[in-house]
Amino acid sequence: MKVDVSPVVGSAIVDVIFENERILVILEDGRTLAAPLTWAGPRVAAMSASERSKWVHTADRRGVNWPSAGQVSEEGTINVWSLEQDALFEAALAELKDAGWNAGRLDPRARALVALWRLIADGYNGGLLQFLGNWGIAEVNVALEALIEVKAMNTFGTVSEFWRLVGPIAESDEVTTMDDLYAGIPDELSGRIDELDKQFWDAAEELIQLVPLFYGPAKSALIDKAEA
Repeated sequence: MKVDVSPVVGSAIVDVIFENERILVILEDGRTLAAPLTWAGPRVAAMSASERSKWVHTADRRGVNWPSAGQVSEEGTINVWSLEQDALFEAALAELKDAGWNAGRLDPRARALVALWRLIADGYNGGLLQFLGNWGIAEVNVALEALIEVKAMNTFGTVSEFWRLVGPIAESDEVTTMDDLYAGIPDELSGRIDELDKQFWDAAEELIQLVPLFYGPAKSALIDKAEA
């Protein structure tokens, strides 16, 4: 008799399957999550099917490594929390596309996930000023509310400090473009913003688990039967 298993966020990994361009991770709760092949690293990507099959669990079974590729990460080179978070963001971005890229048409859950994705993407790649410049003041406020909601207090502390310093400048009548904003930031404040950007890189690591724990579990990925 088949026993239905309810999805459990952060479920343990039971198997790993390779397709041409992605890795499928089969979870204990029956779901399948996917990652680009590149996430496993170039050495795994270059392995034969036999070599790729020699993955090992991390101690908590939420991650996997390939020892023959020199991987010994405690969290796993491929980790279920990262997969959950990525799948949740991808689903929210798909909703944004369906809404004609109008974030105001999203429900609160998808709206928060989009704001968090934008914060993480820009925060890591260009810094908090880039996040503000790309998406505006309203997006900063949505992201701050979402950080409180998921209880990401380290990240909230960093972003809220950034906004305490930059917000009054960004909201002033003299600032209508990003060039105006940059011109309005005094030299002594630029150094502090750089510090907060670096602080964000470490603080935002907490989101890898906190986002799935609050918004998950993510939906199962589709399997290409011809490749799996």
